Amino acid sequence: MFFKIKTGQLADWLKALLIVTVCGGIAVLITYILYGFTQDLLVERLRERLTAIVSTASLRFSAEDIEQVSIYEDSEKLAFKKIVSQLNEIREANKNLEYAYIMRRTDDPNTFEFVADADSLSSLEDVDANENGILDEDEQPPMPGDPYDVSEYPVLRDEAFFYPIAEHELASDQWGMMLAAFAPIRDSSGETIAILGVDVIVTDFMQVTRATLMPFLLFVIFLILMLALLALMLLRINRERINALQEIDRQKDELISIVSHQLNTPVSAVKWNIEMFLDGDLGKMSDEQTKQLNLMQSELTNLADLVSMLLDVSRIQLGRMKVSRADLDLAAFFTEELAVIEPKAKEKKVKFTAHIPAKLPVAYLDKRLVRMTLENLLTNAVKYTPEGGQASLTVKLQGDKIIYEVKDTGCGIPKAEQGRMFEKLFRASNVVNAQEGNGLGMFVAKGAVEAQGGSIRFVSEEGKGSTFYVELPLIKKPQTKNE
Repeated sequence: MFFKIKTGQLADWLKALLIVTVCGGIAVLITYILYGFTQDLLVERLRERLTAIVSTASLRFSAEDIEQVSIYEDSEKLAFKKIVSQLNEIREANKNLEYAYIMRRTDDPNTFEFVADADSLSSLEDVDANENGILDEDEQPPMPGDPYDVSEYPVLRDEAFFYPIAEHELASDQWGMMLAAFAPIRDSSGETIAILGVDVIVTDFMQVTRATLMPFLLFVIFLILMLALLALMLLRINRERINALQEIDRQKDELISIVSHQLNTPVSAVKWNIEMFLDGDLGKMSDEQTKQLNLMQSELTNLADLVSMLLDVSRIQLGRMKVSRADLDLAAFFTEELAVIEPKAKEKKVKFTAHIPAKLPVAYLDKRLVRMTLENLLTNAVKYTPEGGQASLTVKLQGDKIIYEVKDTGCGIPKAEQGRMFEKLFRASNVVNAQEGNGLGMFVAKGAVEAQGGSIRFVSEEGKGSTFYVELPLIKKPQTKNE
């Protein structure tokens, strides 16, 4: 019992772990999807805002000033200094805007050249990012005419000269995560002569984005834990319910066994006393008394059979079906069974045929259990076959097995219900109101066959009949020491 409880608890924990794993996986997937969706949505809003900023700022620049700046020497011109000043004003007016610059096209579509940068006139101290006192190559601010490879920036190369636009993807550099936006600068005739570009640092923005998802993530984790706890509780309740039902079922079977066993003794005693009356041991009786006693004996026989069946049901349920093997003359056994079933078939007007080998061996079987199965099958074959129908018994030997089949042309079993054929108390829907029965016969028959190491199966078609096949192993009788 201790092992079963521990095994059940382990199964509950494993099921709960599986549920937690599945729920956790779903939660992680949902969180990832929501995070990606939220990030994309916020980035899109940032792109729109940045595009609006650069679009407005591009209107501040004079086409005449830009046309005066084309080479390094033009950095001394007033127009250049004015442009750099305007770029600095744009940068200072917008928090986190790191770069502001103007570029124009060249004859090479993959190469642009700088007109000016917000840092073009900055001091060494302002542009010395690593503070080493030296202006490194990557710290050198762009100057007029400096080339810039745009082959890896299709938005800048192909779209920025036509309309304001922001990059679709975030980029990373020494300052952190960046997002760039561009807008065309047009002359009085509407022709684009250059583009204004700005790069904004979005590292803080991304941190805020992640921070907004933390409460949701914590809630999801809390929800997973609650679901896991609830799942474990439900599993425990369900297991306790199953255990309680199993215990109730076991106690019921115990009660049936006790009651059936206790009934068996008085039934046998009454039956024995009736036989004494009928045999005349207690004096001569009138014809009417004899008739009534015969009726009583018949009903008592049915009661004794029912008590015996209830005992067998309880034994099967409790795993206590006893097999008492002994030498069984199969030829004599089948002859006895035919003597019982043939009158019933004749009375029902059902044509009954038997195909039994002339020679059958003496088998080491439990006669009571073999009879229990065979009588159930034969009785059902006649019982559920309408007048004028046919039933048959075919017996054959095959290796170390005896096989017999019981066939009928009766009502058959509905296909949807065939899987329940050997269940306790089951009766097919097409006979439940047409014929009397208790639904125990086939359950007991199957238990009797399997207790002897055999098997039982059937094929059936509703409205056309059924055929049951039984296989029993012919084991050898163990030798005693004196033999």
